[in-house]
Amino acid sequence: MKPGPLKNMKTRGIERWTGLIMVGDGLAGLIWPREYLRKLKVGPEPLNEVLEALAERPELTRILCAVEVAIGSWIFTR
Repeated sequence: MKPGPLKNMKTRGIERWTGLIMVGDGLAGLIWPREYLRKLKVGPEPLNEVLEALAERPELTRILCAVEVAIGSWIFTR
């Protein structure tokens, strides 16, 4: 059974917002890799340990954020 046009519009809207948020998050990480990650104190302790490890490696953080921007752009424009 095919989804109706309204469901497609809602799904498309959610996809576009997801892509837009990913682009914004990735740009913030590209510009301020250490500061941005250190302000993200969310979730369980293992997640915070990963964020702190990435904050100590700004080059790796920038690479991952560039990938996030590219994927977010792709999601937004498809």
